Amino acid sequence: MTVARSLRKKKLDGTPYLRRAVVEAEIEELAALSVSELVRRASLWPRTSPGFISSEALIYFTRNLSDGAHREKLTELLLLRLARRVPLVADASGETVSLTKMNIREDVRDHFVDLLLSDRKQYDDRLDYYEVNFNGAVAADRHDANARHWKHENRTVGLETEDGEVSTQVESAVGDYDPFDADELDKKDYRFLLDEAIDSLSEFQRRIVVMWRQDIPIESSDPSIESMCKVLGKSEKTIRTHRDKAFASLKLRLERKGKM
Repeated sequence: MTVARSLRKKKLDGTPYLRRAVVEAEIEELAALSVSELVRRASLWPRTSPGFISSEALIYFTRNLSDGAHREKLTELLLLRLARRVPLVADASGETVSLTKMNIREDVRDHFVDLLLSDRKQYDDRLDYYEVNFNGAVAADRHDANARHWKHENRTVGLETEDGEVSTQVESAVGDYDPFDADELDKKDYRFLLDEAIDSLSEFQRRIVVMWRQDIPIESSDPSIESMCKVLGKSEKTIRTHRDKAFASLKLRLERKGKM
């Protein structure tokens, strides 16, 4: 283990950022553990669990452990902590309920991952605030992402009507959009980003998109032909509605990644 290093970031008055005394004491105590025991305790949840490690201490060790499987595991656990601090994007059934919330969630995570990667190359003092107040830092990131994305949504029309139907504007936006267009699939990184975007969909919409990719028809009058309606047990209208929502989501995500 590494001896706790001081934070480098300075406040506006020139004084350095300081961890809370309780976190400093926690880091000193945890530094005496084996790395495997540290990982075990980092996985404890909720915070009332005996041996729970604060997020501030967790990010300290994530930043300071040497490369290897243990640091990657701590990073994974830290990102799980982050995910608990940003809005959910699906309801109890797993259906995506807000593309804006999905974009906010992705923005907060992407920003934090970028900081971690930057810090691994060379000390990045922007991460220091997370060691001082992890929840406060994530809340600030959420605030910034909220401001960006809700402002954008307020300038655009929603994806659905009040009764849950796909709006005519979405139908127009999706148009003849096909995420599996051969020319698009030939573009650099497109296939990887598309698969990543598909994985982000709700389970129901993901299954529809995967079957669409496999050229399985939505409906068929031939009982011997497997169709989406038959496999998923839903009406043609329901399948088409969720296909359009899924395509709209994929299109927005890929546009954000600059791949369209």
